[in-house]
Parts: sequence; structure tokens; C-alpha cells
Amino acid sequence: MTNREIIQKLESSDEKVLLETLQKISKEGNNEILVKVIDLIEKSSSTKVRDEIIKIIENLKEQDSSKILIDAITNPKNSKELSILVSACWKNGLNYEEYLDVFIDIFVKSEFQLAFDAFTVIDTYENVDESIANINLIKLENSLEDLTDDKKALCTELINVIQYLKENPAD
Repeated sequence: MTNREIIQKLESSDEKVLLETLQKISKEGNNEILVKVIDLIEKSSSTKVRDEIIKIIENLKEQDSSKILIDAITNPKNSKELSILVSACWKNGLNYEEYLDVFIDIFVKSEFQLAFDAFTVIDTYENVDESIANINLIKLENSLEDLTDDKKALCTELINVIQYLKENPAD
């Protein structure tokens, strides 16, 4: 089945067709299709379809897929699905170290659970670029007084994590 045929099937309103297509994608998908799969999260009202999509993005293995997931996270049209997308980042095990600023912004601007997911992604990092780390440490320190009490402790811990990564890069 070509990408074009798969994409056409993803536009189907038949739940059975969607589920079969998503199962095929989970075994043989690629990044061109991944964009369409992520778009389908918001469009689908089927719990089974949404669960299958979540399973796909939580089990991504190609590092190139990280850019597509970050593009989806930073796209305002996906704001309702942000929690699913961010938690997939720490669950799929891809490297998101170059996107520290994205996860810091999510941490600062979001409610506790989403902030915790962003924290968890950063906590999986092995390295951070020192200059980017410094900028984001300042951002976190400046936001501390405006955070809710439950996020203040988490923010302090996040500052410690980034400081540690900056001072002790993995080889």
C-alpha cells in the first residue's frame, strides 16, 4: 500500500478502516504518514481510534519523528491534544534535547499535570547545550514567583536537573 493510499484510508469515516490502517501504520509507517496520524487525533471521536494513534506516537522509533512531534506540539491547533503529545515524548524514548526551550515554555505556561509531563521529558535528557540551558534557567528562575505552589517545588527541581545536565554532560 502506498503512502497516498494509506493517507486516503486515514480520511475514512469508517472506524474499522481507520483501525486497520492505523495497525498497518504501527508496523510500517513513516514520517509522511505520521503527520496525518497526528492530525487525526483531534478529528476522531472514536476512543479506539484515538487509543491506536496514541499507541503509535508512544512507540515511535525513528529519531526523525521527534521533529514531527515537536511541530505538532508547537502548533496551536493541537492545544487540546497537548497532554497526549507531550507525554508521548517521554514514553517513546526519542531524543528531544534540542527542544529544551519548547518543554520549558510548556512547563511554565501549563497546569501541573502537563508541566509534570514536560519536566519528565527534560528529566530523560543526557545533555543540554550550555547557552540554551542558561537562557532557560533564567526563564525558570524568573517565573518562579508567578507559579502555583504545587509547581514551585517542581520548578526548583527542574532548575536542579538542568543545572546538573549543564555541569555533567554525558560523553
